[in-house]
Amino acid sequence: MSKITEEKIKELLSKYGRKPENITLDTTLQSLNMVSEDIDDFFNDFASTFNVDGKGYNYYDFFFEDVHPLHVIRDVFYRVFNPEKVKKKKLTIRHLVSVAERGKWFDPEL
Repeated sequence: MSKITEEKIKELLSKYGRKPENITLDTTLQSLNMVSEDIDDFFNDFASTFNVDGKGYNYYDFFFEDVHPLHVIRDVFYRVFNPEKVKKKKLTIRHLVSVAERGKWFDPEL
C-alpha cells in the first residue's frame, strides 16, 4: 500500500476542510461528516487525480441523502424503525488507496 497515495488522498480531503493529521488508513469517509456536495466533489477529484474508472460506485451504498427533505425523512424513519434496511457500507481511506492503486472502482469487503 502506497504511502504517497495515502498522502495524496489526505491532501484531497484537506480541500474540503478535513485535517490530514487526524486521518488514518482506518478512518471512514462517513466519520468525516462531509455533506453530499463535498463527497461528490471529492470523488470527482479522486477519480481525476488517480485516473480511476468510477463505474460501479454508488453514493447510496455508503451515504445517506442529506439534501432532499423527503429522502431525509425516509432515511431517519428507516434508521429508527428498520435499521437493517439502511445499513451502509463503510468506506475507509485504506480502501480508497486500494482503488487508486487498481485504477478501477470496486466495493469494499463487508
